[in-house]
Amino acid sequence: MRRMILVPLLIVLAVLAIAGGIFYYAYNSYLYYTTDDAQLSGTIVPVMATSGGQLTTLSVKQGDTVTAGQAIATITPASNGATTTPSAITLTSPIAGTILQTPVVAGQAVTPGLPLVELTDLNTLTVTAYVDEGSINNVKTGQDVDIHVDAFSDTTFSGKVQQIVQATAGSFSLLPTQDNASGNFTKVGQRIPVIISLTGNSGKNIIPGMSAEVTIHIH
Repeated sequence: MRRMILVPLLIVLAVLAIAGGIFYYAYNSYLYYTTDDAQLSGTIVPVMATSGGQLTTLSVKQGDTVTAGQAIATITPASNGATTTPSAITLTSPIAGTILQTPVVAGQAVTPGLPLVELTDLNTLTVTAYVDEGSINNVKTGQDVDIHVDAFSDTTFSGKVQQIVQATAGSFSLLPTQDNASGNFTKVGQRIPVIISLTGNSGKNIIPGMSAEVTIHIH
């Protein structure tokens, strides 16, 4: 008798658990859109040689912070047979930021347009997330976003939807995602880039290119 009662009870509990799981998933999907196809982005600014000659000084290294207008290098132009030595050209940083790389060394010959330094402003990083086209209608500018950077999984960063790019990610690809010329057409789900602003870095050393997961509050 006890077994006859226990079996139906277990069935009922299993059905309730499944129903609860389905309800939770549906309700969660209504409130949030989550994707781990996201990464930190930043504008990388190069400082290039404006003249050919010798890189006389290079006063910054990778990881240094600089201010806008700060002198970072000098170039002594080639004399080209002139009787007087040309005046050195001072190159300055166009923005306040952090030096990402310096692919040159002091003393080497440089040509016009050669990148000497690359830097970015780590205080203006954004997150680029790719949203399925079937869900993009629920995403609006100004919505709150929870951000988890893979490198700092114990920290939740805050942000807001800043921009919805008016083109699919595939539009920027050099290779086509589908072949419309053949009869073997397969419909490909597209993704829309969404730019998310970051509200501070919570004291973490976040940098462009880091992977992230975002949860957009859509309702």
